[in-house]
Amino acid sequence: MILGIFMILITGYLAGRLAAKLKLPPLIGMLFAGILIGPFGLDILPEVILNISDEIRLLVLLIILFKAGLGLDRRKLEQEGSVALRLGFLPATLETIVVAVAARYFLGWDWITAGLLGWIICAASPAVIVPMMLKLKAKGFGAEKGIPDLVLAGGTLSDVIAVTMFGIFLTISVEGGLANGLLMELSQIPIQIILGLLIGYLAGRLVKALFDRTELASTDMGEIIISLAVALLLLIGEDFLPYSEFLAIMTYGFILLEIDTVLARRIRSEVDKLWNAGEIFLFVLIGSAVNLEIMFESGLVGLAIIFLGLIVGRTAGIYLSAWGSRLNFKERNFMMVGQMAKATVQAAIGGIPLAAGLPEGEYILAISVLAILVTAPLGAFGIDFFAPRLLKKGEIDPTKISVHEDYRFLVAIDQTRLAREALKEAARLARQVDGELIILNIEQPDKPNISQKELEEELQAAKDIEHEIIFKVSADPARTIIDIAEKYNIDYIYLGKYGDTGERHKVAGVDNVVGGVARLVGSMAEIPVILVEKSETDAGNS
Repeated sequence: MILGIFMILITGYLAGRLAAKLKLPPLIGMLFAGILIGPFGLDILPEVILNISDEIRLLVLLIILFKAGLGLDRRKLEQEGSVALRLGFLPATLETIVVAVAARYFLGWDWITAGLLGWIICAASPAVIVPMMLKLKAKGFGAEKGIPDLVLAGGTLSDVIAVTMFGIFLTISVEGGLANGLLMELSQIPIQIILGLLIGYLAGRLVKALFDRTELASTDMGEIIISLAVALLLLIGEDFLPYSEFLAIMTYGFILLEIDTVLARRIRSEVDKLWNAGEIFLFVLIGSAVNLEIMFESGLVGLAIIFLGLIVGRTAGIYLSAWGSRLNFKERNFMMVGQMAKATVQAAIGGIPLAAGLPEGEYILAISVLAILVTAPLGAFGIDFFAPRLLKKGEIDPTKISVHEDYRFLVAIDQTRLAREALKEAARLARQVDGELIILNIEQPDKPNISQKELEEELQAAKDIEHEIIFKVSADPARTIIDIAEKYNIDYIYLGKYGDTGERHKVAGVDNVVGGVARLVGSMAEIPVILVEKSETDAGNS
């Protein structure tokens, strides 16, 4: 067992690093590592690991689903409107239909099994798409119309739908499929969806109440243990109640996020750490389960099914989703490229039909892996290649960018209310993206400065965020802010600013140090400066 874990972690990690060096998604390297050490390769992976690989992959799937729920942004989905909702439903559904029809006539499968393959193949890969879209947002490509946000929002929703429908179709397949009557079985789908939403909602409310009224989760470790334990209960509870366990887990994470953002952020931070190791296990184990003979046997037919789904189904879905929107021809074509990569979901659920004993399980797994091997690198390359050619480069709005995990935000504070607003806004964004906050308190000689008690009150807005406090005495606040920003490799500076002039203002008898230098910092700094403004009237009432 220990030797097997060691082999998976080392080979998967090293292969992932090698793939990254070759400008390929790391998961491709992990997948090949699994094929190499698995029973159809060198056959050096201990059998004890192979015997429990299905359970391990299911646990990693739980992490993916819980992480997805904790990351759903309701405000962003509402902001993108009906286009995002259509992108989450139509492309995945039409791709599933095309894949199912192709599998039915090319492979002779029954409709339920063909549909099962369709729901596996249709899901877009967050492991490939998310970092690529964040990169585009940081560069401003498609910023004016929010193209990266649309791809991310639509991809998230389509994954939710795909995994939920996969679970429902799998239940139908295992429990008898067409033998029990197709209409009767399909009539269970609304029930499973409604119960999944309801049970996930109740689980989120229950866990929050448990944390508030008991000391079971008095530490971060206690919170993550209880949270994951409840997610496990939702996973196995499907054996006793007819609900979609996948949808329930995602709903559970989403409800935690909605009712307590700070709690959800702490849990998500720990789940992200689990995913770092879980990703290696997932892709190495899915690679080890691939029968190379079956994959080569299904090669041309499998590729035909995959590309028919993409070219016919997904393209039609994207064009229908964008009907009546502001998106032009080039932008719609880019969205097709942006959502073509397959990887995470296929690796997580592609092997489940085989583990469930379905006769077509090996072929489903082989086609799933083929989809990963072909579309993941093509999707990553296509996004990089076509973005500058199909998307306009617009102005970057840092407040609407989900940035990478190492971003740092600097906020300079003084005694004014507006400085507190700047701190709250910087803390909000840092909390959203798990960034680090650098809080700069500049004291000026012979000037009234913020007291220790006042500073402690200000820091309540950032108590749950990784932050560092810096005290500086300076007669030149603007220069000090810029020097600190450069020293700490700050990505965005947040400052409060009253009015439209660059002059210093008196606010409630206090010299507004930060507000007076905001325009000066903005003109001197190469780092983006975000100005948090209020009217003079509001300022005077602070």
